[in-house]
Amino acid sequence: MRQNRAGGRDLRDLDVVFVDDSRQDQAIMRSILSGARVARVRGFDNAQEAHHAMLVEPPHIVITDWEMPDADGLTLVRSMRDPRSGPLTSVPVILVTSEPTRTLVERAIALGVHHVVAKPLSPAAVVRRLEAVANDPRTFVFDEASGHFVLEDREKLLAGQRQRWQDLMTGVKAFPTRQPPRRPPPRPETAEEDDKGRSRLLGFGAPPRVEPFEGATGQRLERTA
Repeated sequence: MRQNRAGGRDLRDLDVVFVDDSRQDQAIMRSILSGARVARVRGFDNAQEAHHAMLVEPPHIVITDWEMPDADGLTLVRSMRDPRSGPLTSVPVILVTSEPTRTLVERAIALGVHHVVAKPLSPAAVVRRLEAVANDPRTFVFDEASGHFVLEDREKLLAGQRQRWQDLMTGVKAFPTRQPPRRPPPRPETAEEDDKGRSRLLGFGAPPRVEPFEGATGQRLERTA
């Protein structure tokens, strides 16, 4: 059993590592953490570089993007939870993603991620998650089946997550789908008489107009237009 490394710490005492291959997202995260007065902020472009650096200087919290070219965020979490990673086994992780699908969330919970946050990020959401992690009393326990450390209530979290998805789908199925109103079939075009007694069609397909004009021989001809 290992204690949460961020447990009981104030934001101004935290050492936070964030990992993201996007320079723009790195700048946004650095701005958010600096605005929250986090004591130390370290950014990395890829998971492998971050893991090597954290083995030397373990942080209190890791914020990592999911999609990265060489190794994704969950690969980084799996490496951290390996007993050979020493103190990194008890470093809480916040996973950031633009696609928080059911499969991804369940995988994250199974690997020992504390929170999954959807992009685009808001400063308030990030700060709330940091405070929640710092006040989280859960410990990390060794899982014999996987050979890695996981959160102590992992199975309970997974069961609760699956129940929420099931409740959501049940609600969607129970909600009646509104059918669009049926429109009456279009009325056929009809002819009507104008003031001069001539017949004309409503809409497209008006009858040709007849005009007199002089041909090349000077003879008066009629043409249709």
